[in-house]
Amino acid sequence: MRRSSAGFGVAVLALSVLLAACNVQSPFSPDDKAIVSDIQAKLFQDSVLKTRDIRVSSSKGVVELSGNVQTDLEKAAAERVASQASGVKKVDNQIEVAPQASAKAEPAPEAPPARLQSRSEEPSAPRPNKWKAKHSSTRRVDRAAEPSNESTSSVEQSAPKETEKPLAAPEVASTPPPPSPPPPPPPPVQVTIPAGTVITIRMIDGVDSSRDQAGQEFGASVAAPIVVDDQVVVSQGADARVRLVKTANAGHMTGRSEVELALSSITVGGSNYDAVSTTYNQAGSSRGTRTAETVGGGAVLGGLLGAIAGHGKGAAIGSVVGAGAGTAAQAGTKAPPMKIAPETKIDFTLKSPIRVTLPPR
Repeated sequence: MRRSSAGFGVAVLALSVLLAACNVQSPFSPDDKAIVSDIQAKLFQDSVLKTRDIRVSSSKGVVELSGNVQTDLEKAAAERVASQASGVKKVDNQIEVAPQASAKAEPAPEAPPARLQSRSEEPSAPRPNKWKAKHSSTRRVDRAAEPSNESTSSVEQSAPKETEKPLAAPEVASTPPPPSPPPPPPPPVQVTIPAGTVITIRMIDGVDSSRDQAGQEFGASVAAPIVVDDQVVVSQGADARVRLVKTANAGHMTGRSEVELALSSITVGGSNYDAVSTTYNQAGSSRGTRTAETVGGGAVLGGLLGAIAGHGKGAAIGSVVGAGAGTAAQAGTKAPPMKIAPETKIDFTLKSPIRVTLPPR
């Protein structure tokens, strides 16, 4: 009974010692080593962070990051990678952001992420062989001193010959763009002078029935402007032509002198437009009436003189003699011609419309 109790006590004591030994860990326990290896492996998998000087240490799950990076973004990324590792309780990020210092640092040589060696485990680099290095450098110098046919030929081929130089393009003087053409002038306007319009003209040439013949034209001008729809179509003073339609001269005994005129054309904008109008007639007194009055007056005067001289029979003889004297006097008198003097105003009324083209304004 005592032996069983003593054995039980020894077992309990051994178990307690074993548990105490398990709870006490060294400063760099195997768990911290696994944490450091895991973080370093993840940093190495990042294409940017693996080129930065980042040092990782762990103590009881508290990870400390130190070293240099170029940006705050890289510092935060390293802390995120460390915090995601298994077994990490806290991350103390002591990494410094120094763009110039980190830029000068050369990227660390790539190593397989499976197992990272500590500095103490890194193998020592073999010592260089001075004799071999000396002879190899001498051989490199000798090879460099020798002219290379390949480099010479490549230089000769790359250097362009003088005859093969491309000709420079002739300089073309820049000419200013041609000025834009002016806008086209407004189109001409066509206006119709309606029939029934009264056109007043002023004669420039005079008309004389004794010398002028039918069909002749005489110069004239428009005495008053012609207005259509509140628009002056023909201005005052425009040229016009008047045609002599009919002319007649009275004889010694019968007939009368007369002239008949019509508007022939008007000028608008340098163009002549034919006109069809009413006629203007000017005539003298009838020659036959005047002859009768002259002969009758002579007969009466002759009868009175005959009656005084020879009573009744003398009156008849005096009438015949007086009438003959009156006829002779009328036959010897020439009828005056009909004339229209210059500056005479005449009104013509259009029988047909005139379509004129006005110049653009």
